[in-house]
Amino acid sequence: MVRRDPVIVLTEVLCRWSFGVIASLILFFSGLALLGSVPDFSLTTNAFRSHDPALMAFMTLHVVRALGNKVIVAAIALPASVALLWSILAALGRSVTLKRLRPGVTPLSFRALLALHCLRSLIAWVALLAMVGAVGTAIQAAISRSHPDLFLFYIIVTPTVLLIGGLWLTVNWRLSLAGIFGSDGKSFWGAMRQAKSVIRAQRADFVGTSFVFLLLRLVALLIAFAAIGIPSGMMNTSPQAYSALVAVVLLTYFAVGDFLYVSRMAAYLALASAHTEASEEERGRVASGLGARRASTL
Repeated sequence: MVRRDPVIVLTEVLCRWSFGVIASLILFFSGLALLGSVPDFSLTTNAFRSHDPALMAFMTLHVVRALGNKVIVAAIALPASVALLWSILAALGRSVTLKRLRPGVTPLSFRALLALHCLRSLIAWVALLAMVGAVGTAIQAAISRSHPDLFLFYIIVTPTVLLIGGLWLTVNWRLSLAGIFGSDGKSFWGAMRQAKSVIRAQRADFVGTSFVFLLLRLVALLIAFAAIGIPSGMMNTSPQAYSALVAVVLLTYFAVGDFLYVSRMAAYLALASAHTEASEEERGRVASGLGARRASTL
Protein backbone atom coordinates (compact mmCIF):
# COMPACT_ATOMS: atom_id res chain seq x y z
CA MET A 1 0.00 0.00 0.00
CA VAL A 2 1.13 3.55 -0.82
CA ARG A 3 0.45 6.09 1.89
CA ARG A 4 0.26 9.89 1.87
CA ASP A 5 2.69 11.72 4.12
CA PRO A 6 3.63 15.45 4.01
CA VAL A 7 7.07 14.57 5.37
CA ILE A 8 7.82 12.93 2.01
CA VAL A 9 7.46 16.22 0.14
CA LEU A 10 9.51 18.05 2.78
CA THR A 11 12.26 15.45 2.47
CA GLU A 12 12.33 15.83 -1.31
CA VAL A 13 12.41 19.63 -1.01
CA LEU A 14 15.20 19.47 1.57
CA CYS A 15 17.38 17.18 -0.57
CA ARG A 16 16.87 19.09 -3.81
CA TRP A 17 17.26 22.55 -2.31
CA SER A 18 20.29 21.49 -0.30
CA PHE A 19 21.87 20.32 -3.53
CA GLY A 20 21.02 23.62 -5.23
CA VAL A 21 22.49 25.72 -2.44
CA ILE A 22 25.68 23.67 -2.05
CA ALA A 23 26.25 23.35 -5.81
CA SER A 24 25.74 27.11 -6.26
CA LEU A 25 28.27 27.85 -3.52
CA ILE A 26 30.79 25.42 -5.06
CA LEU A 27 30.44 27.01 -8.49
CA PHE A 28 30.49 30.56 -7.09
CA PHE A 29 33.63 30.20 -4.99
CA SER A 30 35.36 28.13 -7.67
CA GLY A 31 34.62 30.90 -10.18
CA LEU A 32 35.99 33.52 -7.80
CA ALA A 33 39.15 31.48 -7.24
CA LEU A 34 39.68 31.04 -10.98
CA LEU A 35 38.99 34.64 -11.92
CA GLY A 36 41.09 35.89 -9.03
CA SER A 37 44.15 34.31 -10.64
CA VAL A 38 43.63 36.27 -13.88
CA PRO A 39 45.99 39.27 -14.15
CA ASP A 40 44.34 42.67 -14.68
CA PHE A 41 40.88 41.25 -14.07
CA SER A 42 39.50 44.80 -13.78
CA LEU A 43 40.03 45.16 -17.53
CA THR A 44 37.90 42.08 -18.12
CA THR A 45 35.15 43.49 -15.88
CA ASN A 46 35.17 46.77 -17.77
CA ALA A 47 34.99 44.89 -21.08
CA PHE A 48 31.85 43.04 -20.01
CA ARG A 49 30.29 46.25 -18.72
CA SER A 50 30.79 47.85 -22.13
CA HIS A 51 28.37 45.31 -23.72
CA ASP A 52 30.57 45.28 -26.84
CA PRO A 53 30.33 41.73 -28.27
CA ALA A 54 33.73 41.86 -29.97
CA LEU A 55 35.48 43.18 -26.86
CA MET A 56 33.69 40.68 -24.62
CA ALA A 57 34.70 37.78 -26.88
CA PHE A 58 38.32 38.99 -26.95
CA MET A 59 38.48 39.29 -23.16
CA THR A 60 36.88 35.83 -22.76
CA LEU A 61 39.65 34.34 -24.88
CA HIS A 62 42.18 36.31 -22.83
CA VAL A 63 40.79 34.85 -19.59
CA VAL A 64 40.83 31.28 -20.98
CA ARG A 65 44.39 31.73 -22.19
CA ALA A 66 45.52 33.23 -18.87
CA LEU A 67 44.00 30.36 -16.89
CA GLY A 68 45.59 27.72 -19.11
CA ASN A 69 45.31 24.20 -17.69
CA LYS A 70 43.13 25.43 -14.84
CA VAL A 71 40.22 25.65 -17.29
CA ILE A 72 40.60 21.98 -18.23
CA VAL A 73 40.88 20.92 -14.58
CA ALA A 74 37.81 22.98 -13.65
CA ALA A 75 35.85 21.65 -16.62
CA ILE A 76 36.46 18.10 -15.37
CA ALA A 77 36.48 18.55 -11.58
CA LEU A 78 33.47 20.86 -11.17
CA PRO A 79 30.94 18.77 -13.16
CA ALA A 80 32.21 15.59 -11.48
CA SER A 81 31.92 17.06 -7.98
CA VAL A 82 28.46 18.51 -8.66
CA ALA A 83 27.27 15.21 -10.15
CA LEU A 84 28.63 13.23 -7.18
CA LEU A 85 26.97 15.64 -4.74
CA TRP A 86 23.64 15.27 -6.53
CA SER A 87 23.96 11.47 -6.63
CA ILE A 88 24.62 11.22 -2.89
CA LEU A 89 21.80 13.56 -1.87
CA ALA A 90 19.37 12.02 -4.36
CA ALA A 91 20.17 8.49 -3.14
CA LEU A 92 19.67 9.55 0.48
CA GLY A 93 16.41 11.33 -0.30
CA ARG A 94 15.07 8.47 -2.40
CA SER A 95 15.83 5.95 0.34
CA VAL A 96 13.90 8.01 2.90
CA THR A 97 10.91 8.81 0.67
CA LEU A 98 10.49 5.21 -0.52
CA LYS A 99 10.55 3.90 3.05
CA ARG A 100 7.71 6.27 3.92
CA LEU A 101 5.78 5.65 0.70
CA ARG A 102 5.97 1.86 1.06
CA PRO A 103 6.23 1.07 4.80
CA GLY A 104 6.18 -2.68 4.28
CA VAL A 105 8.82 -2.83 1.52
CA THR A 106 12.53 -2.22 2.02
CA PRO A 107 13.94 -0.19 -0.91
CA LEU A 108 17.24 -0.71 -2.66
CA SER A 109 20.41 -0.42 -0.65
CA PHE A 110 22.16 2.94 -0.59
CA ARG A 111 24.99 1.53 -2.73
CA ALA A 112 22.60 0.43 -5.49
CA LEU A 113 20.70 3.74 -5.37
CA LEU A 114 23.99 5.65 -5.52
CA ALA A 115 25.08 3.63 -8.56
CA LEU A 116 21.78 4.37 -10.31
CA HIS A 117 22.02 8.09 -9.66
CA CYS A 118 25.68 8.23 -10.65
CA LEU A 119 24.73 6.62 -13.96
CA ARG A 120 21.91 9.15 -14.38
CA SER A 121 24.39 11.98 -13.78
CA LEU A 122 26.86 10.54 -16.27
CA ILE A 123 24.20 10.14 -18.95
CA ALA A 124 22.97 13.70 -18.33
CA TRP A 125 26.48 15.13 -18.81
CA VAL A 126 27.04 13.02 -21.93
CA ALA A 127 23.72 14.23 -23.36
CA LEU A 128 24.63 17.84 -22.56
CA LEU A 129 28.03 17.50 -24.24
CA ALA A 130 26.40 15.86 -27.26
CA MET A 131 23.94 18.75 -27.56
CA VAL A 132 26.73 21.32 -27.26
CA GLY A 133 28.70 19.43 -29.91
CA ALA A 134 25.66 19.31 -32.19
CA VAL A 135 25.05 23.03 -31.83
CA GLY A 136 28.73 23.79 -32.42
CA THR A 137 28.79 21.60 -35.54
CA ALA A 138 25.64 23.28 -36.84
CA ILE A 139 27.13 26.74 -36.26
CA GLN A 140 30.33 25.76 -38.03
CA ALA A 141 28.39 24.35 -40.99
CA ALA A 142 26.14 27.44 -41.18
CA ILE A 143 28.94 30.03 -41.13
CA SER A 144 31.36 28.13 -43.37
CA ARG A 145 29.55 29.37 -46.47
CA SER A 146 29.79 32.79 -48.06
CA HIS A 147 26.65 33.87 -46.19
CA PRO A 148 25.42 32.42 -42.87
CA ASP A 149 22.75 29.82 -43.60
CA LEU A 150 20.20 29.85 -40.76
CA PHE A 151 18.05 27.25 -42.53
CA LEU A 152 20.94 24.79 -42.55
CA PHE A 153 21.60 25.54 -38.88
CA TYR A 154 18.05 24.68 -37.85
CA ILE A 155 17.92 21.65 -40.15
CA ILE A 156 20.94 20.19 -38.31
CA VAL A 157 20.15 21.33 -34.77
CA THR A 158 16.42 20.59 -34.48
CA PRO A 159 16.35 16.82 -35.20
CA THR A 160 19.68 16.22 -33.46
CA VAL A 161 18.71 17.98 -30.24
CA LEU A 162 15.28 16.32 -30.25
CA LEU A 163 16.87 12.89 -30.76
CA ILE A 164 19.47 13.38 -28.01
CA GLY A 165 16.88 14.85 -25.63
CA GLY A 166 14.41 12.03 -26.32
CA LEU A 167 17.02 9.34 -25.72
CA TRP A 168 18.19 11.00 -22.54
CA LEU A 169 14.65 11.40 -21.18
CA THR A 170 13.83 7.76 -21.95
CA VAL A 171 16.96 6.34 -20.32
CA ASN A 172 16.67 8.70 -17.33
CA TRP A 173 13.03 7.69 -16.85
CA ARG A 174 13.94 3.99 -16.89
CA LEU A 175 16.73 4.51 -14.36
CA SER A 176 14.50 6.56 -12.06
CA LEU A 177 11.87 3.79 -12.15
CA ALA A 178 14.55 1.24 -11.28
CA GLY A 179 15.32 3.27 -8.17
CA ILE A 180 11.62 3.38 -7.27
CA PHE A 181 10.66 -0.25 -7.86
CA GLY A 182 13.90 -1.93 -6.87
CA SER A 183 13.70 -3.72 -3.51
CA ASP A 184 16.26 -4.71 -0.92
CA GLY A 185 18.62 -7.45 -2.03
CA LYS A 186 18.41 -6.47 -5.68
CA SER A 187 21.57 -5.49 -7.48
CA PHE A 188 21.88 -2.61 -9.91
CA TRP A 189 20.87 -4.79 -12.87
CA GLY A 190 18.29 -6.64 -10.81
CA ALA A 191 16.53 -3.35 -10.11
CA MET A 192 16.59 -2.54 -13.82
CA ARG A 193 14.98 -5.89 -14.66
CA GLN A 194 12.40 -5.49 -11.92
CA ALA A 195 11.40 -2.03 -13.16
CA LYS A 196 11.24 -3.33 -16.73
CA SER A 197 8.83 -6.11 -15.75
CA VAL A 198 6.59 -3.66 -13.86
CA ILE A 199 6.47 -1.22 -16.80
CA ARG A 200 5.83 -3.99 -19.33
CA ALA A 201 2.73 -5.13 -17.43
CA GLN A 202 1.22 -1.60 -17.42
CA ARG A 203 3.00 0.30 -20.15
CA ALA A 204 -0.01 2.40 -21.23
CA ASP A 205 -0.85 3.37 -17.64
CA PHE A 206 2.70 4.47 -16.89
CA VAL A 207 3.03 6.47 -20.11
CA GLY A 208 -0.32 8.13 -19.54
CA THR A 209 0.53 9.02 -15.96
CA SER A 210 3.89 10.47 -17.01
CA PHE A 211 2.20 12.54 -19.72
CA VAL A 212 -0.35 13.97 -17.25
CA PHE A 213 2.35 15.04 -14.82
CA LEU A 214 4.40 16.48 -17.68
CA LEU A 215 1.44 18.65 -18.66
CA LEU A 216 1.02 19.79 -15.05
CA ARG A 217 4.72 20.68 -14.92
CA LEU A 218 4.42 22.68 -18.15
CA VAL A 219 1.37 24.52 -16.83
CA ALA A 220 3.25 25.43 -13.65
CA LEU A 221 6.20 26.62 -15.75
CA LEU A 222 3.96 28.80 -17.94
CA ILE A 223 2.34 30.33 -14.86
CA ALA A 224 5.80 31.09 -13.43
CA PHE A 225 6.90 32.72 -16.71
CA ALA A 226 3.73 34.81 -16.75
CA ALA A 227 4.18 35.86 -13.13
CA ILE A 228 7.74 36.98 -13.92
CA GLY A 229 7.16 38.43 -17.39
CA ILE A 230 3.96 40.45 -16.91
CA PRO A 231 5.36 42.78 -14.21
CA SER A 232 8.78 43.02 -15.91
CA GLY A 233 8.34 46.80 -16.14
CA MET A 234 9.18 46.90 -12.43
CA MET A 235 12.85 46.42 -13.37
CA ASN A 236 13.05 50.13 -14.21
CA THR A 237 10.82 51.51 -11.45
CA SER A 238 11.63 49.23 -8.49
CA PRO A 239 14.34 46.67 -9.34
CA GLN A 240 14.69 45.42 -5.76
CA ALA A 241 11.00 44.59 -5.48
CA TYR A 242 11.10 42.88 -8.85
CA SER A 243 14.12 40.79 -7.82
CA ALA A 244 12.26 39.71 -4.68
CA LEU A 245 9.22 38.82 -6.80
CA VAL A 246 11.35 36.71 -9.16
CA ALA A 247 12.94 34.90 -6.21
CA VAL A 248 9.55 34.13 -4.63
CA VAL A 249 8.08 32.92 -7.94
CA LEU A 250 11.08 30.67 -8.66
CA LEU A 251 11.08 29.16 -5.16
CA THR A 252 7.34 28.54 -5.42
CA TYR A 253 7.79 26.86 -8.81
CA PHE A 254 10.57 24.65 -7.46
CA ALA A 255 8.39 23.64 -4.50
CA VAL A 256 5.47 22.82 -6.82
CA GLY A 257 7.84 20.85 -9.05
CA ASP A 258 9.05 18.81 -6.07
CA PHE A 259 5.46 18.14 -5.02
CA LEU A 260 4.57 16.97 -8.56
CA TYR A 261 7.64 14.71 -8.64
CA VAL A 262 6.71 13.02 -5.37
CA SER A 263 3.07 12.75 -6.52
CA ARG A 264 4.18 11.08 -9.75
CA MET A 265 6.33 8.63 -7.81
CA ALA A 266 3.37 7.82 -5.53
CA ALA A 267 1.15 7.36 -8.60
CA TYR A 268 3.64 4.88 -10.09
CA LEU A 269 3.71 2.89 -6.87
CA ALA A 270 -0.09 2.95 -6.65
CA LEU A 271 -0.35 1.60 -10.21
CA ALA A 272 2.07 -1.22 -9.43
CA SER A 273 0.28 -2.01 -6.15
CA ALA A 274 -3.13 -2.11 -7.86
CA HIS A 275 -1.78 -4.40 -10.57
CA THR A 276 -0.26 -6.75 -7.97
CA GLU A 277 -3.52 -6.91 -6.02
CA ALA A 278 -5.51 -7.57 -9.21
CA SER A 279 -3.10 -10.34 -10.21
CA GLU A 280 -3.38 -11.95 -6.78
CA GLU A 281 -7.19 -11.80 -6.95
CA GLU A 282 -7.14 -13.34 -10.42
CA ARG A 283 -4.88 -16.15 -9.25
CA GLY A 284 -7.17 -16.71 -6.25
CA ARG A 285 -10.23 -16.98 -8.51
CA VAL A 286 -8.43 -19.39 -10.81
CA ALA A 287 -7.32 -21.52 -7.86
CA SER A 288 -10.84 -21.56 -6.36
CA GLY A 289 -12.28 -22.49 -9.77
CA LEU A 290 -9.86 -25.37 -10.14
CA GLY A 291 -10.70 -26.55 -6.64
CA ALA A 292 -14.41 -26.44 -7.38
CA ARG A 293 -13.92 -28.47 -10.56
CA ARG A 294 -11.93 -31.12 -8.74
CA ALA A 295 -14.59 -31.37 -6.04
CA SER A 296 -17.38 -31.74 -8.62
CA THR A 297 -15.52 -34.49 -10.49
CA LEU A 298 -14.97 -36.35 -7.25
